[in-house]
Amino acid sequence: MTLAETFDLCQEIELRHAKLYATLSVRLGDVDERIARFWQEMSAEEWQHHLLVGFGRSLCAQTFGLDAPGPQLADVSIERINNTLSEYEERVSAKQVTLNDAFEIAVALETGESDAIYAELVSTIKDAIYQSGRPYLLGRISQMEKDMHDHVNHLIDAAKRFSINPELVRKAHRLTDPHTPPLN
Repeated sequence: MTLAETFDLCQEIELRHAKLYATLSVRLGDVDERIARFWQEMSAEEWQHHLLVGFGRSLCAQTFGLDAPGPQLADVSIERINNTLSEYEERVSAKQVTLNDAFEIAVALETGESDAIYAELVSTIKDAIYQSGRPYLLGRISQMEKDMHDHVNHLIDAAKRFSINPELVRKAHRLTDPHTPPLN
């Protein structure tokens, strides 16, 4: 897979996440305005990820060229990512999703293989920054990493506030601490 194809894939995934979260905002908005606002914010954060990947794409195009080989995506199945996203999109479009289902979907998306692609591209973007001799751009990468951390924490906080399922809250906590034990 070329660098261009990897960036295309990552941007498409971020866009699909944004649309999915925006749809959840509409579908679940009648439950509580705070819930609608939360899903809208999650969507906006995914749009931001899409834009930041675009920044990285431009930088890598200047430094490596987009025909260069993309990062190795070990243990990542693009077909599985697309199938999973399609399944979630269909469920949400068909209005077959509860608030807890929505949180389950979000936790799955935020721990899935698509995040591995994003992480690999962040690493590639860092390489481009170093090779281009523009270390002042590292601040943007640090911001990308901070934004991802904040995005996950936003999901965890919302799961704590709005979910009535303690196991779901634990799953959300595992996004930042994989050693959180499951409930017995």
